[in-house]
Amino acid sequence: MHSTLKCALVVGAVVASVFAGPVASAAEQGGVSSTCPDSACVTPPVWFPGGTLSVDADVHGSGPAEWVVRGPGGVVCRTGFAAESGPQSWVCRGVPAGELEGVVSGPAGPSNIGLRW
Repeated sequence: MHSTLKCALVVGAVVASVFAGPVASAAEQGGVSSTCPDSACVTPPVWFPGGTLSVDADVHGSGPAEWVVRGPGGVVCRTGFAAESGPQSWVCRGVPAGELEGVVSGPAGPSNIGLRW
């Protein structure tokens, strides 16, 4: 019984350490996302330190859709895509530091947009 309990504690510690790694690295990264029941969605404003930004977007329906990232100076990155393509990710390089928000719009809801770095 004692060796079984000891083995369970060791396995539990190993599993906990495996999960602690990704959580710690995710906490070091930044980001914001929004999921909306409508065909358009806006993230809350978030401070971005500048550099490379990843944009994740998804809308439903078929036809044209678009996401836009806006910063203090206006539009910093924008792409049109086909709504029927499903969830996708894009990269924007050289984005200046500042407060950003992401907007996605498509032919039908629900919609989702995320900004991460």
